[in-house]
Amino acid sequence: MSDTAVARVYSRALYEAASETGRVEQVRRDLTAFLGALDGASGLRSVFFDEEMPAEQKKRVVLSLTEGGEVLMRNFLQVLIDKSRESVIEEAYGLFVQRVEAEAGVVKVEMTTAVPVPEPVQDQVRESMEASLKKRVELKVVVDESIVGGLKLRVGDRIADVSIRHQLEQLRARLVSPTVRLEGSVEAAS
Repeated sequence: MSDTAVARVYSRALYEAASETGRVEQVRRDLTAFLGALDGASGLRSVFFDEEMPAEQKKRVVLSLTEGGEVLMRNFLQVLIDKSRESVIEEAYGLFVQRVEAEAGVVKVEMTTAVPVPEPVQDQVRESMEASLKKRVELKVVVDESIVGGLKLRVGDRIADVSIRHQLEQLRARLVSPTVRLEGSVEAAS
């Protein structure tokens, strides 16, 4: 089974357990904090991902660091360690958060523009997207001068690209295509 499939199984189990007990937000908060600690503390990262360290010793370290944290999250970490699946924690976490947001009706939208966009324009885009998607939109704005102008919207794995760069690339592709036909004919030109 691939790591992605394994991560999916673990995230689904965690979500279902948290949902059944009404502790989804607490699990998300504490798991987010744990992953933040993994990213911020190289010592914790090296312990958590150390394949040579005995599982019991690793669990003691992790449990002492998460003492007072959400029980489901702590149990989740123990199971990952027991099954030697620490490598899927980040992907399982990402899938867990996606599920939480999907169940809450939240959609993440990334808007890429060539120049910074003022807050009122961001609010208009967010409101327009919410009206069309019928979901709450979390808008992330990215500035990328290489798109020249216009914008790109990414919603999940879908992209709407109306940037000038994209339009120029499409025009270039049509111009160099061997199937380009000249508009009109010789007779029309004379």
